[in-house]
Amino acid sequence: MPQSRALKQILHNDEINVAWTMTSKQREQQLLPVRVPIFKGLYGWRVLVTTQDKVNTLLNINTLSDFKSIHFIQGHDWPDTQILQDNGLTVSTSIEYSSLFNMLIKGRGDVFPRSVLEVETELNTFKDEAVANLTIVPHLLLQYPSAIYFFFSKEKPEIAQAVEKGLAIMRKNGEFDRLFKAYHRSAIEHADIKNKIIIKLKNNQLPALTPLNDASLWFSEKDI
Repeated sequence: MPQSRALKQILHNDEINVAWTMTSKQREQQLLPVRVPIFKGLYGWRVLVTTQDKVNTLLNINTLSDFKSIHFIQGHDWPDTQILQDNGLTVSTSIEYSSLFNMLIKGRGDVFPRSVLEVETELNTFKDEAVANLTIVPHLLLQYPSAIYFFFSKEKPEIAQAVEKGLAIMRKNGEFDRLFKAYHRSAIEHADIKNKIIIKLKNNQLPALTPLNDASLWFSEKDI
């Protein structure tokens, strides 16, 4: 289901009453977030999926300005799309998630940024002859501040409060960090972040109330 449709169902108290998704100013205006970034900001740490025939060209990229001739692919209703555009990058979009990989395979874009937490699973899931041609640009990683929260209807604050209380307990007793490491350590190690050039992007879509000053909520290169 497209992100925008799921969020509309929460907004209108339809079949869905909770979703975890990336925050933005618009989303926090419409819905009620629990401001605990459940993936510690790692959906803003992005490797670049591309096709085998384009890797050599992309190896010459080392700075943001080097991307001027590179065409990015993203979901049409993802906050990431606007983030990339705000940084002067060219982006093509599709409504359907599965179509994004097909766009890359068919040459309708050069790179598809994916979180270090999801890319390995995605490439393994889509293993067929076409996707076997996909690979990761080995030396680059994009990074921008981002948070994935649980979102609820503003008409159901009691649900949000219950989740917020539960997350606070998990953070205090260490269970949150234990689960995070148990589920994501392998993906983080596989991303080989220490040996990549990290290109920092601004995120103008980030709401003012994002708890960036609480270091315990966020992944850091020091955590590797």
